[in-house]
Amino acid sequence: MRTILIILFSIIQIPCVLEGWLSYILNCLIKMLSRIIFLLAIVSFIWWPLDMFCGICWASCESIKLKLQGIDIDFSEALVLYVQHYPQL
Repeated sequence: MRTILIILFSIIQIPCVLEGWLSYILNCLIKMLSRIIFLLAIVSFIWWPLDMFCGICWASCESIKLKLQGIDIDFSEALVLYVQHYPQL
């Protein structure tokens, strides 16, 4: 039963990571274009709530998965693991 739950939470995490990489690419483009037109940087706030939701969803799933494996991890530590997927801008 534990294995099935871990697999289920891992499947839930996949779209969150994909959205994170898509957001990273879009943020790089916006950062590059905002050097030309500063007001274009406001566009990045459109998908910011989705980024936050995906980060919380991924960290929650990771925290639950590790607790199912017997590893005690805080939610804040799981958020750090999520952020480590992506390079710094």
